[in-house]
Amino acid sequence: MLNEGIYNEPLLLKNASQGDQRAFRQLFNFYWDRIYSNGLHFLKSPELARELAQEVFIRIWLKKEKLAEVRQFEPWLYRISRNLFLDYLRKELITASLQDLQQLEVPADEPNALGRMELNELQRLVNNAIAGLPVQMQTAFKLSRFQGLTHDQIARKMNISKATSQNYIARSLVVLRKQLVQYLGVFLF
Repeated sequence: MLNEGIYNEPLLLKNASQGDQRAFRQLFNFYWDRIYSNGLHFLKSPELARELAQEVFIRIWLKKEKLAEVRQFEPWLYRISRNLFLDYLRKELITASLQDLQQLEVPADEPNALGRMELNELQRLVNNAIAGLPVQMQTAFKLSRFQGLTHDQIARKMNISKATSQNYIARSLVVLRKQLVQYLGVFLF
């Protein structure tokens, strides 16, 4: 049993790695504000920063057995959180690009016929990629990206869990990103 008044990080890491929830809670409490603030700095949204900071700690708990091997927890924790925040921002950039492409209209009087054809082809590719998603994923993706609904709202509307909504969106983005990368012939990131 740990003394609540003493913060002994190596001991907390060892105990948390063995499934001690109290030890993990102390680590969580000690670092929560820092990770949340870091997320707020990156994401500029309190709700999103809170959601992704929670995801950081969930991921760590799910792989808790590795905690005993960590020698410098703080830099390790910041690297995990930074990577999660950056991955989220990359996905959002791709999604924003997809939304922009979805809403593009090629002017009929476009003088460059080749440019118009390429844009139409890209638009067709995006539409086909979205249409090729399984129905539930397609619905969740459209609700999120074209109607701006949150995961909670999507979950209620589709009668699924919030985690399932998040999973559908993430999987949709992977498929769409692959389609775009194939078409463009380059990696976007």
